[in-house]
Amino acid sequence: MSISNSNGVDGSYSVNWSNGVDGSNGVNGSNGVNGSNGVNRSYGVNWSNGVNRSYSVNRSYGVNGSNGVNGSYGVDGSYSVNWSYGVNGSNGVDGSYGVNRSYGVNGSYGVINSFGVDKAIFLADKERTYSIFGHEVGETRFDEVWDGLYDALGDWFPKVNNAYTLYIANNNSWQGGFEADNIQSVLTNNDEPYEAWKDMPQAAIDYVKDLPEFNADIFKRVTGLDVNKPELIEIGGQKYSRVEIEAKLKDLKPIISNAI
Repeated sequence: MSISNSNGVDGSYSVNWSNGVDGSNGVNGSNGVNGSNGVNRSYGVNWSNGVNRSYSVNRSYGVNGSNGVNGSYGVDGSYSVNWSYGVNGSNGVDGSYGVNRSYGVNGSYGVINSFGVDKAIFLADKERTYSIFGHEVGETRFDEVWDGLYDALGDWFPKVNNAYTLYIANNNSWQGGFEADNIQSVLTNNDEPYEAWKDMPQAAIDYVKDLPEFNADIFKRVTGLDVNKPELIEIGGQKYSRVEIEAKLKDLKPIISNAI
């Protein structure tokens, strides 16, 4: 079987420096490979052939330097590609064919150098547009708000599933003992996103509320957070709004300690 420095190898041939390999051939420096052939320096590969420097590849062929590829063929330097063919240097491609240097492409055929494409046949050079709460803005304004929002968010992000919790439990690693089958949604209804957004930092909420483009209805639709409903804080069994608490504390003098 020509197996060298590898762990958990079953029914496989020519496997080198690899872990968790089952029913696969010609696998080198890769982890979590199942029923696949010609896999090199890749992770999480299942029933796929000709995979190189790629992550999370499922039932795909001829994949190079790409991540999150599912049921696709001839994919190079691309991310989040699903059931697509002939994809090059593109991100967020679903159910499409012949896509090159494009982003956000869905159900399309023959697309080059385009952004935000849905149900198009032979499309070239569709320009990127920028918007904030549905208002079209320029690139400079978009970048300004993008940077300000991320400064306010810090390390926080909405958690629509428990993948990050599993990642932490697995010693901050997507490899080794990480079990993708255990990933579950935290939402019982995808049209009710509150559970994923409920702990959004107040600083970030305040930031977007102060934007001239802000729309409370869109914000609630996306996050489930109603900014027009006062936030209540319970103290001693009694609930108070943040405004009420701030008013009570406004004239409170600071406590100065003489202790050394």
